[in-house]
Amino acid sequence: MQRQQLEQVAHVATQLSGVRVALEAQLRAAFGETEGIAQLITADGVISAEHFRGMAREALASVPYMRHVALAPDDVINDVHPRGGNLSVIGLDYHTLPDQYAMLELAQQRQQPVLAGPVKLQQGGEALIYRRPVFVNGKRGVKFYWGNVSTVADIERLLQAAGIGPELPIDLAVRGSDGKGAEGGMIWGNAGLFKEPLLTQTVEVPGGRWQLVAEPREGWPALALFTSPLFLFALSFTGLFSLFVAQLNRSRRLLQRRNRELRESQAQLERLAHYDTITGLPNRVLFQQQLAAAINQGHGLAVLMLDIDGFKQVNDSLGHAMGDLLLQQATARFLQELNKGDRLCRMGGDEFVFMLQGSQSQVSQQVQGILRALQRPFDLNGNAALVTGSIGLAWCPQQGNDVDSLLRHADTAMYVAKENGRNAWRPYHPDMTARLQQRLEMERNLRRALQHNEFELWYQPKIDLFSGRVEGVEALLRWRDPVHGLVAPGEFVPLAEQTGLIIPLGERVLELACAQLASWRNTDCLPGPLAINVAALQIERSDYVSSLAGALASHGLPAQLLEVEITESLLMESQQQACAVLAQLQAMGVATAVDDFGTGYSSLAYLRSLPIDHLKIDRAFIKDLPDDDDAVAVARAIIDLGHALGFRITGEGIETQAQYDFLRNAGCDQGQGYLMARPMPAAALQTWLAARQRSPVSTT
Repeated sequence: MQRQQLEQVAHVATQLSGVRVALEAQLRAAFGETEGIAQLITADGVISAEHFRGMAREALASVPYMRHVALAPDDVINDVHPRGGNLSVIGLDYHTLPDQYAMLELAQQRQQPVLAGPVKLQQGGEALIYRRPVFVNGKRGVKFYWGNVSTVADIERLLQAAGIGPELPIDLAVRGSDGKGAEGGMIWGNAGLFKEPLLTQTVEVPGGRWQLVAEPREGWPALALFTSPLFLFALSFTGLFSLFVAQLNRSRRLLQRRNRELRESQAQLERLAHYDTITGLPNRVLFQQQLAAAINQGHGLAVLMLDIDGFKQVNDSLGHAMGDLLLQQATARFLQELNKGDRLCRMGGDEFVFMLQGSQSQVSQQVQGILRALQRPFDLNGNAALVTGSIGLAWCPQQGNDVDSLLRHADTAMYVAKENGRNAWRPYHPDMTARLQQRLEMERNLRRALQHNEFELWYQPKIDLFSGRVEGVEALLRWRDPVHGLVAPGEFVPLAEQTGLIIPLGERVLELACAQLASWRNTDCLPGPLAINVAALQIERSDYVSSLAGALASHGLPAQLLEVEITESLLMESQQQACAVLAQLQAMGVATAVDDFGTGYSSLAYLRSLPIDHLKIDRAFIKDLPDDDDAVAVARAIIDLGHALGFRITGEGIETQAQYDFLRNAGCDQGQGYLMARPMPAAALQTWLAARQRSPVSTT
């Protein structure tokens, strides 16, 4: 019995916490929309009637419970939108309304917005009013009070949007008029709930606080009292009855108080054990119990695993406090998408798990609604954050009839959704588990390969298209697995990037490349500069310049012997960081190149300002030469404009003599491809170079 009572307390506390988060989110949404009007006046000192009405119209269209916006220079209303039903307030002087002007005066003194209300409107009815004081710069930079922008919201509709209404499974009340918290008047609900509240929450509102209270519809469990009729009858025959009753009442009050205290402490311990402290949601332990109970009931259900895409960037750029706020706002949005009987849990970090009950079409609609809920911008104390979600779904009993299987399969499907571009959902399929196991095995093998030095470099010559002379080579990574033999880069490089192993792998490439250059240099058989590729994570998460400089220094090599190739897509995604790295490399004397040019949608005019020496035309534009008119036009444009900007141009993937001849005649400087030479180990390259010296290749 005591266990059930504790669970009831914890359950109501969770619902109350969700309501608080949703209410704070709705208040931000309601009044943040008109901040632009105040900021424009602050910046320009004035706003035209057309501009004001246009901005107000957009604000009202996005927030359905906003009634109107009023503009009041010197605290006298001179414009309002919409005008229909509100013309009577134009010319209204707030100084003549003591009950309203007090909050305006407070906002002016604090120089920050306040939330007034409930306020009786001149047009009739009651509403909440967001009073935003506006200050503009006067002469010599001195700020002076311009007036205010007031945003009026319908109380009932705002509370309903936050999930507060008679349909709630708990009794709830709100107080704190004019942001005065426990000292303020009632805003909604039964004031009697505040008489001896067991669970309360504080809601942060502009310029103050509200207070929420909740209890079960049937009230809290009754305490066991000494109420036996026979006992009272016996006592009635004694002269001590009155004294005993008085003492009993005092003892009962003391017992009630101590029981309540035992329950703000046992409930708190229960919450710490079973509920997430940031969102108020059930944690993994409690959710697994709820899921197990639902499975035992035999009803069909779906388990969803959701991961917030982009959450790490919010944490890294805005801090963990804003990350926690995003989790709270996301929780409020998720709760609005749930039906009766559904459950939601925060597993940890930015992972949430849902238990949904309904048909496949109903669940599919809910999943789409959950994804859309994340796509709307989040207002994190004035910072706009954009994130999306990746969701995996497992059906019970089709994809599992126990807790572990359902959670594991939903997690596997979620990972597939992430791999396929994010902002999407995928239902579980058994093939996913097989692919995941293959991926895990390859990841283990990759880590072993790094420890056991199973990687090697192969080299593909770069040929001058006019003279046929070898002008350098490109290093290409190969993995010689002891069981499977050579593994193609396309199979392991993407996995290395996803797992972060590309960073130690990139350092291994640097070491192998510099060691090979030193060997060629010592035997006086250098084929020219050696080009190596750099991945995005090497730029973003490591000190690549220091690693490269260290590798050159340890082998006593000049920087001119290396060329670093960076993909165009990486250049576009991380422009500032990539450009800084390229500039440092150029300053050292290392040549820089853009690989796969033409696939990242950058412009040559943009590249003009970048620290780049070399452009490599992607093989996608080479393969259709010279018969495809579009490919011809693109290739000629890159070559001509690239030369005009001072770049050397290399064509990749040359496989036919016709492609070679076209590129040479179009003025392309260098070429790589199977027509001239395939990638080969260092020893084979030396043999190839020697044979080429004995029998020079004709370029005609």
